[in-house]
Formats: sequence, structure tokens, C-alpha cells
Amino acid sequence: MLINIPFAGFYNSWYSAELDAVQERFVEYEVEKNPGLDPDIPNEALWHCADYGKAYDHIARAYVDQFNQYILDEYEIDLGLKFESMQSPREYNFETDRIFCEISEENVRKLRSAVSDPALRHAIKERFTSRSGFIFSYPNRLEDWPPLEQWDHNELGTLLVALLDDTEDWDWKIWERMQDRNVFDVAFDNCVNWEVYDGFVKEEA
Repeated sequence: MLINIPFAGFYNSWYSAELDAVQERFVEYEVEKNPGLDPDIPNEALWHCADYGKAYDHIARAYVDQFNQYILDEYEIDLGLKFESMQSPREYNFETDRIFCEISEENVRKLRSAVSDPALRHAIKERFTSRSGFIFSYPNRLEDWPPLEQWDHNELGTLLVALLDDTEDWDWKIWERMQDRNVFDVAFDNCVNWEVYDGFVKEEA
């Protein structure tokens, strides 16, 4: 089964901001190491040889790992989520990046048991009540939903929304876990073709 897990995405989020901060620190280091180097040169070099999609993929996979661990630590539920894919919109006007994970039916049932009906009803109403500009195809009442084994990724994701609804700063805590494990530094380092970078800087400096 597929589940869409809560995720802030990479548009003006903590995740994109931290990746930007890693790049800024790298450029500052390059300028300190090479006095007189115009900061625009390493910045331009990075735009030529960095695959930021690769960095986002690394961060998304690490996010799933830390999301799993957070749920286990805080709720004593081992969801066993496995990264399946990330979808990014063409434009960020109305939606952001979405992470999809594989989850077993057994673990779906564990998750459902941990979520109270009132909390789930509230989450469903909040997520799927149509309003100006947004028409949802999902019923906004739990009683109108199909049996659990027929739920799709959005319906299953609503279980996570309901579970986390009363938890303060859960997403910030996951971000901190990722920062402590140098996820963003590794993502940046792995997304740059350093041979191309060095050649560009030498040519332009």
C-alpha cells in the first residue's frame, strides 16, 4: 500500500533553507581559502554543476527514515515506511513536493488503531471540505469512506495528519534530527560534480 506522509516540501521551507545555508557556508569558505576570489564565481560554478534534484532526493529519503524513527520514539508504532517516490509540482502556486512511501497492511492497521475516531473525523473534515478554489472528490465524513484496505495514499496519509495533529513542533524535531546527522551537508556534497566545479572556478578566477 502507498501512503502520502506529511512533508513541508522544498519551497521556502526549512529543508530548502538549510540546503541554501550549506551552500552559502561553502562559498564563504572558498573565499576565505582564496583571498580575492569573487563570491559570484563559486556561486555561478555551483549553478552549472550542481544537481539539486539529487540533493532533494537524498533529503527526502533521509526524511522518511527520521519520520519513521520519530513515530516509533513518540508513539511506539513501527510503521516500517519505505521511500517509494517524491512528486514535485511544475509550479508551487497551490501545492508542494509530496513524499510517497510503501507501508504494509498490517502497519496500516496499527496506525488506524492508534488514531481515535474524533481525531480522524476532524482531520478528514479539515483536509477534504471543499471551499473556494478547491473541490475535493473525497467525502468529508469518515462514515462515507470505504473499508480501510481500500484507502488510497491520501486517505492513509490522513491517518498520519490525525495522529500528529495535537503534537507541537513534530516537523521541527525531525528537521533537527536530520541536521544533527549532517543530512544537508551530505546532500550538498553529493549533488555537486566537483571536477566540473574546479574546472569552472579555475577558468573564471
